[in-house]
Amino acid sequence: MFRVCLRLALVVAATLPLMAFRMPVADKGIPRLLYDVRGAVVMADDESIPRTLVSSADRQIDRAIRQTMRSLILPRTIISVRIGKIAQEPMLIGTRYVTTVNVQAISVDSGEPIAEGSFKASAFLFSSEAAEAVLAAKISERVASEFRLGQRQDLLATAFAN
Repeated sequence: MFRVCLRLALVVAATLPLMAFRMPVADKGIPRLLYDVRGAVVMADDESIPRTLVSSADRQIDRAIRQTMRSLILPRTIISVRIGKIAQEPMLIGTRYVTTVNVQAISVDSGEPIAEGSFKASAFLFSSEAAEAVLAAKISERVASEFRLGQRQDLLATAFAN
């Protein structure tokens, strides 16, 4: 009787951890919010925003778009990036620069907006000399990551990395 109880306890102890594992569902199809971005327009909402910030962000986003190669047929879009007013928040040491960025994906076929969103980009710096370059880099990195730009998805090494 003791052996039967011991075997039952061993079977239960062995199956409980195995029940915690499950096979992931195969991802079939195209991710919902993935677009074939053909171009980008970066604009400033306020006249006080430096032109170097706008042009630097535009160049970096365009570079990421040119590096992107899609192996799937996706909806073609153009993205519109609007940079809001930059707020400077003095800290104990240095300054924090914060701006709100509105992004809109516009369909090439119909010309209507198909997705939009906004985020805040911030940079903490000790001097104001590099604030524009750092904010432009943060804005372009976020836009590139959201739209999966700058990724070559048809390479074998990329397939193994995912």
